[in-house]
Amino acid sequence: MPVSSVLLEMDRTQVAAALQRAIDMLPGSDGEVTLDFSAVDRIDPGELKLIENLAGVAAEKSVKVVLRGVNVRIYKALKLANLTGRFAFEK
Repeated sequence: MPVSSVLLEMDRTQVAAALQRAIDMLPGSDGEVTLDFSAVDRIDPGELKLIENLAGVAAEKSVKVVLRGVNVRIYKALKLANLTGRFAFEK
């Protein structure tokens, strides 16, 4: 079965909308979604909840989620929420 791949670049002013769009467009089984956080300097609690939802939906669909360009502040928030193990990370 072919693997589908999606790259979604995040805009610092529209993080929540981009995360919801990523959840809505998750491919079927064995796909991969890469979210580029390089333009995002922080996330708020609502956005953290959306990231948690994204992880859950991706796990249900067997989709690998890669977070690219995550800074230390965002990584720490993900770590405190016990979410880092649910994602792959790229620089």
